[in-house]
Amino acid sequence: CKIHVLFLRMLILILILSSCMAQDEDIMTPVVNIYSELKEIKASINRLTTDLNTSNKELAEQNSLIEELQKQIKVAFTASMSATESTNRGPFSTETKLIFDKVLTNIANAYDPVTVFTAPVKGVYYFRYSGSAFSSHDMGLSVFKGTTQFVSSYKYNSGERNDQMASGAVMELEVGEEVHMRLWIRSWIFVDRHYNYSTFKGYLLYPLDSTSV
Repeated sequence: CKIHVLFLRMLILILILSSCMAQDEDIMTPVVNIYSELKEIKASINRLTTDLNTSNKELAEQNSLIEELQKQIKVAFTASMSATESTNRGPFSTETKLIFDKVLTNIANAYDPVTVFTAPVKGVYYFRYSGSAFSSHDMGLSVFKGTTQFVSSYKYNSGERNDQMASGAVMELEVGEEVHMRLWIRSWIFVDRHYNYSTFKGYLLYPLDSTSV
């Protein structure tokens, strides 16, 4: 009997231990899965943080490069037409390139007083012109980008003492592209000795890199 009782007690103990171990396994299983998920999330966050840091570094380098280019590249010019006495250009039987040979400003030397302005860098430029004429004559002026007429202005004779005209344009230019002015057919422009009424000017607003759209 004692053996049977002992055997019985051992059997009950084995059953109790088996039950506890099964419960422990059920309790621990989800804990192990949660830790695994947390590790994966942490790894993903670390990868995203690395990518973000790399992107921020590249952006900072690009901004620094742009700022450096803007500091280094400065292009600007202003020119008028020289004359020993007050006179005029025109009228001509054909549209004629105007030579603004009296250079007042020429930063970067991109303006050639004998020929045209030539873009030293790819970028966005602003050009402006002004003209003066006697009231008894018409005045027509155009800015050309290469061989293409870009913007124009025309002033009919008003019958007043003098006529004034001014206009401008923003252009995107590639390196080496040229800009110049022309006088319309059968029109006039006044050239004075002192006051530079008729002028052609331009400057670089900002450079563009080769990947700019």
